[in-house]
Amino acid sequence: MKKVLLLMALFAVTGIASANLLSNGDFEDPATGDPATDWIAWSWGNGWANTEQAAWGSGSWHIAVGAAGGGGGGYYQIVPATEGIEYTLTVDSGADAWWLPTGTMIMFFLDDTEAELGQVSRNTVDPAVYGEDQFDIPHPWETYSLSGLTPAGTTQIKVELTANNATGSVGFDNAVLEVIPEPAMLTLLGLGGLLLRRRK
Repeated sequence: MKKVLLLMALFAVTGIASANLLSNGDFEDPATGDPATDWIAWSWGNGWANTEQAAWGSGSWHIAVGAAGGGGGGYYQIVPATEGIEYTLTVDSGADAWWLPTGTMIMFFLDDTEAELGQVSRNTVDPAVYGEDQFDIPHPWETYSLSGLTPAGTTQIKVELTANNATGSVGFDNAVLEVIPEPAMLTLLGLGGLLLRRRK
C-alpha cells in the first residue's frame, strides 16, 4: 500500500511539473486556417493575425502575425496561475523573407481582475541578429524559452505571441507553458526513486 501511495505522489508531482497549461498550443485546432481555438487574435494598423501553413513555415498549422509597413498583430491566451511559482514558456518561431520582422513572446502576470502585476518578455526572431540592411532573408525556425516568477497576488498568466511595427510575418508554433518544479518537488522525486530502489 505504501508503494502504491508513493507512486501516486510521484506521478502527481511529475504531472504538475510537465503538463502544458496552454490549450491548443500547437495551433492544430482547427486545422483549416480559421482562428486558432482558445486563442484571441488582435491586430492594429496594417497588421494581421492568422493561422497558416505557409511554405516558409514549420510544416504544420501555426500562427502568423505581423504587418506590411506600420502596425502589428498577435495572439494571446489567459490561464490560471499561482503566486510565487516559476513558469517557463517555450515556443518555436521563424519569419518569412521580408524585412525581418521582430517577434516577441510575453508572459503577463495578472490578478483576478486582470490588472497587470508584472511581465517578462524576450524577442524570438530579431533583425538585429543579421545587422543592418540584411533584408528579404527568411529566419529559420528555432525554439525559444522564457521563464518568470509570479509576483504576489498573481492568479492568471496571459501568454502573448506578437510582432509589432513589423514588415512581414513572424510565425509561432508549439507553445508550451509549464511550471518549473520547486526544489522540494525535485527532492521528493529523488527520495521516492531511492525508496523504490531500496524496496526492490
